[in-house]
Amino acid sequence: MNKIPLYILSFFFYSAAGWFIESLYRSIGEKRIINSGFLTGPMCPIYGTGALVMTVFLYNPFKDKPLLVFLLGMILCDIVEYLTSVLMEVLFHARWWDYTYEFMNIRGRICLKHTLYWGIVAVSFVYVIHPGIDNIIMNLDVDTVRYMLIGIFIVFFLDVANSVRKALDIRKLQVKLSGILDSIGNTFNSVKTTFEDKKNSIHHSLENKADKLSDTKSEIFEQLQEIIYEFELRLSKGIEKDKRNKNKYSSRFFRNNPSIERTVRKQLERIQKLRDDIKSNLNEDGEKL
Repeated sequence: MNKIPLYILSFFFYSAAGWFIESLYRSIGEKRIINSGFLTGPMCPIYGTGALVMTVFLYNPFKDKPLLVFLLGMILCDIVEYLTSVLMEVLFHARWWDYTYEFMNIRGRICLKHTLYWGIVAVSFVYVIHPGIDNIIMNLDVDTVRYMLIGIFIVFFLDVANSVRKALDIRKLQVKLSGILDSIGNTFNSVKTTFEDKKNSIHHSLENKADKLSDTKSEIFEQLQEIIYEFELRLSKGIEKDKRNKNKYSSRFFRNNPSIERTVRKQLERIQKLRDDIKSNLNEDGEKL
C-alpha cells in the first residue's frame, strides 16, 4: 500500500492521542475539564505534525542511534513548535502557549524545559510508542484506510472551519481594542494640547484681572469635562458590543487558553487605566485653575 495514506492516518491518530494526554494533564492540574487545543474536536494537529516529523526523519533513518534520536528530536520538535506559534500569531493575533517566564526561552515560543521534554518524547516515540502503532497501521487493508480517512477528513475540515471562524472573532476583538487604545491616546494628546493652550492664553491675557480669571476658569473646566464626557461615550460604545457578546468571546478559546485571555484583558486594563489617568489629570488641572 502507498505509505502516504498511512502517514496521514498516523498524523490524525497522534493528533488525537496528543489531545487526550494534554487535556487529561491540564484537567488534573486545574481540577476542571479542559478541551485542549485550537480545534473543538478531540485533536491537536501540532502533536500529529511532530509525530509525522519524527516518523520521517527519526524512526527510519536513526532508529539504531538513540543519542542522535534524542538530540534531533529536540531540534525538530522545537522547530515545529516555534513555526506553529509564529503561524498562529500571524493568522489570529493570539498565542496558544507562552513560555515567556520559563528559563531560557526564545520569544516565549520555545523554552529549555520543553525542549528536553521533546527529546524524551522523541526517544519514547521511536523505541516504545511508534513500533506498535506502526505495525497496526501498516496491517490495515486499503478499503479500511480509505473509509477511515474520508470520515476523519470530513469531520476535521468542518472543525477547522468552525475553529478558524471563532479565532478570527478573537482577532477582530483584539484589533478593535488596539484601535480604541490608539484613539484614546490621540484624544488625550488633543485634549491636553487644547487645555494647555487655553490655560496659557488666559493667564497671559488676564494677568492683572484676577476677578475675571476666576469667573472664566469654571467655563474652561466645563468645556474640558464636556470633552471627557464625549471621550467616555466613545469608549463605552467601543466596548459595549463586547459586553453584550460576552458569551461569544468567553468561549472555549478563553476558558482553555489563559494566555489569549490574558492578552485581551491586558488591552482592556490599559484602556481603563488610560481613561482614569486622563480624568485624574484634567481634574487636577481644573483645580489648579
